Amino acid sequence: MFMIRNWLWLGFILLSGTGFAQDDAKTTLRKERAQILNEVNEIQRAYNSTHTVSKEAMVQLTTLNRKIEGQERYIISMSRQPGFFNLEEVQDNDREISRIKKTIGTLRDLYYHPAPPPETKAPVEQPAEPAPQRQYPVLPPQHHNAFPVSSAALTGDFGLYRGQIPYPLDKGSIIQGFGRFKIEGAGPDIVGDNPGYTFSAPVNTPVKAVFEGDVISVSKLSGNFYVVIRHGRYVTAYSNLAGASVVKGSKVKTGQVIGTVGRDDETGYGKLDFILMLDDKNLDPKAWFLPIPQQ
Repeated sequence: MFMIRNWLWLGFILLSGTGFAQDDAKTTLRKERAQILNEVNEIQRAYNSTHTVSKEAMVQLTTLNRKIEGQERYIISMSRQPGFFNLEEVQDNDREISRIKKTIGTLRDLYYHPAPPPETKAPVEQPAEPAPQRQYPVLPPQHHNAFPVSSAALTGDFGLYRGQIPYPLDKGSIIQGFGRFKIEGAGPDIVGDNPGYTFSAPVNTPVKAVFEGDVISVSKLSGNFYVVIRHGRYVTAYSNLAGASVVKGSKVKTGQVIGTVGRDDETGYGKLDFILMLDDKNLDPKAWFLPIPQQ
């Protein structure tokens, strides 16, 4: 009886330790999000008094945007872990993150398109000129009107099809490749690391599975869908979808439509983010996709 009680206490301690670790992670997320919100509010207050967003503030907003997007990706990942987030917590995080991202987006737009001072008014007799259209900086490694489509039945081991995997879109453009990038524009340069490929295509363009596999996750965050498909040790992820046509646990074939391209809030155009992983390591999809003929 004494030994049974000891085992029960040991089990209780182990479960408690897991719960404490989860609580610590959630507390850290809340503290970091509160700090991000404080910094964003400080920039908002400065804008309210000066009616301008400084270059230093724009750099800070870019950093804050990367941090909040990092939280968004982390919450998507951990929401798939049993018992980590309940539905109410996921919804609360979604609302807070969406509100912060919207404020950051508004302030960044005001940097590129400063509002006129309150006392400045256009003469009544003259029609107001339309605001100049913002030029969004992009860094396309290549532009293509159409991607080659494979007619082969891709089945079995994903690892055997290097250079033969079809693209997730039948038409569109590659606007950002894998790895380190730098975007130059009217404001400060934006640098970062792209974990996969970013495509541009018309909103609602069909998005297709690049290989047969099992759907292990279908998530929705900030109004967009995120689909993850496992192909043995390989995993492909498709994000910024306007809608998903598959469900968790379903099997898909190569070329099967899994969703549609969603709208990019910053540019207003359609955008698809694609990630390829082997175990837990991100891979450059270029080595796996069909080669694109030179145009």
